[in-house]
Amino acid sequence: AILFFLVCSGALFLHKVNETDRQNYSTMLLRASFPLLVLLASGANAYSVNSRNSRRGLKPMELVSEGSPTFDPSSSSSSESNQRRNVLASLTIASSAAIATALSSKIPVISDSENSIFPSIPFAEESLMTSTSSSTIWLSSPSPVDEAIALIESSCDRRFLHGVVASDYHLMYRGMTPEEARAPSIRSEHSDLLLPSTYDSSDASNFFTSLDKRMEEQPVKPSNGHLATTSPDAAKTWGGEAVSIWPLGDNVHFAWLEEGDEFWTQEQQQQDVKSMKIIVDGIDCGRMSLEDALESNNKEIMFRADQFLTVPMSLEKQLVQGLRDAFII
Repeated sequence: AILFFLVCSGALFLHKVNETDRQNYSTMLLRASFPLLVLLASGANAYSVNSRNSRRGLKPMELVSEGSPTFDPSSSSSSESNQRRNVLASLTIASSAAIATALSSKIPVISDSENSIFPSIPFAEESLMTSTSSSTIWLSSPSPVDEAIALIESSCDRRFLHGVVASDYHLMYRGMTPEEARAPSIRSEHSDLLLPSTYDSSDASNFFTSLDKRMEEQPVKPSNGHLATTSPDAAKTWGGEAVSIWPLGDNVHFAWLEEGDEFWTQEQQQQDVKSMKIIVDGIDCGRMSLEDALESNNKEIMFRADQFLTVPMSLEKQLVQGLRDAFII
């Protein structure tokens, strides 16, 4: 009965969490099931022997004293009973292993963050420097803004954070679908600027490929970077909702145009990448700084980051006020 409840409740919970939570909790459930199986098997074996002895008028095994009648395990009936118990135990273990394997496989995810039954992942911050594949970790604690502020304070690129504060909290944004923008999240994504499908244009793909060759010696380039914009309205054209971007970790770099705002538009199909004036990281004295770029009305900023935090615009005022109060710089 305990095992049945554990499996059913585990399956119910795992259907309600996102992919990353599901993997973590299914692993925990898998590890917890084996000690329980050993306990149940031991209890079943002791109960079976004591029940048989009771029916034969014998005392429980642990209470048998000297001179009392004892049960001979070498008897024919005992041997057959032991075989049956061994078969039953084997079937129990095999069935439980199959259930655990099923729980570890892919499970459809219900994407309603308001119905989340688990808190945020406590080890999300530890994985910031190790993730190399596309992934999403949702900040689903009761106070996601406070969690976002703590993450920004501990892991956001300090140069970017200084530029945000110096520009009086002008931010950069990306466009996401309403589903992706439903809550703050930590994301790790592959760059898609070289793919024709990104702009639905082979000309755009060729342009960024040429730009990538020109910037091959730079730490940030189209093959490892993402584009953000200082205009929330422009960001919305890419997904319907705008989210602010906060690069995390140490391997963070930025690039933007000294003249012009967007790297590529339909009108710039014939633009020569060799003539573009590109500023990388804003370290050249006298040229446009990151702070200046953030203060622009509609400037694209290419950034490189192993992971970045996204915060929906619906939480932006609360986030900015929290940052102002935190005095983290």
